Amino acid sequence: MSSDLRRKFLWSLVLALVIYVGLAVYGDWQKLTGELAHFPWLWLPAILGLTLVNYAGRLIKWHWYLGLVGVKIGWVESARIFGVGMIMVMTPGKVGEFMKAYMVKNVTGTPMSSTAPIVLAERITDGLAMLLLASVGMFAFLEPARRLLALGVLAALLAVVIVIQIRPLALWFLGMGRQVPFVKRFAGSLYQFYESSYTLFKPRNLVIAISIGTFSWLCEGLAYYLVVLGMGIEPSGGTMLIAVFIFSISTVLGAVVGTPGGLGGTEGGLVALAVQLLDMGRTPATAAALLIRFATLWFGVALGLISLGLWPYLLDGAPTERVKG
Repeated sequence: MSSDLRRKFLWSLVLALVIYVGLAVYGDWQKLTGELAHFPWLWLPAILGLTLVNYAGRLIKWHWYLGLVGVKIGWVESARIFGVGMIMVMTPGKVGEFMKAYMVKNVTGTPMSSTAPIVLAERITDGLAMLLLASVGMFAFLEPARRLLALGVLAALLAVVIVIQIRPLALWFLGMGRQVPFVKRFAGSLYQFYESSYTLFKPRNLVIAISIGTFSWLCEGLAYYLVVLGMGIEPSGGTMLIAVFIFSISTVLGAVVGTPGGLGGTEGGLVALAVQLLDMGRTPATAAALLIRFATLWFGVALGLISLGLWPYLLDGAPTERVKG
């Protein structure tokens, strides 16, 4: 890992510490430890198992995307890159995830401009999937304003996809870019970026990617449902829908905030919505937020650190003939 990435990661840990200390104070530290002590920890393997299913689904989508843009790479090497990439969520705005394109270049020699759109496609299709899940969760509510908000964000994301698919319009923008001195030197890379984006966002590919993403993120939503049940909430179909809604919207909120791993935004959303929509006290709501974040975000970061320790060559550089894995 470069010194710059290491520094950003360490600052992310400092930010996380500050946020979690604040949450502990808000949730009343003594009561919080009591809630955690009474949590049914035998459920933890099931919660982590649902998180692993999410990771597996996203890995499948990642490898499938690589094939769509013509990258020749084996499953093992692809999985290693995906694993190391999990630590990159701890960079501001998750920009470090574009290092996956760098790792693919190290392994296969494929230009980053061809594979960087995959990271963008992952973000957009994951966002659409979570908004779809949130929309399903909204069936538990009657307020039309909440439905309109989700539909508005969904429409904005779809607009980006539609513009990419209108080739004359997209090519016109690229042509205009050639007239701008600063952009002109990147014109070739931008064209490759667009061609990859165009392929990834074709209607058929978009439907497949969103379907994979919906199933994957539903698993983490169900993991959060198990957590709130462990906090004493009565099980029901309505509660499950609300839990999936809370988790999905809070995750999107964290992405919009742009902090490393969505720190602050996601936790704040989880606590506030659990108090408002599930009638949880602030202490159990805070405990539930901490538990699901350790079972999702920090579990993924731990797997990323292990992957980086096992295969550091992916970031340091690798022979281009190492394709099969």
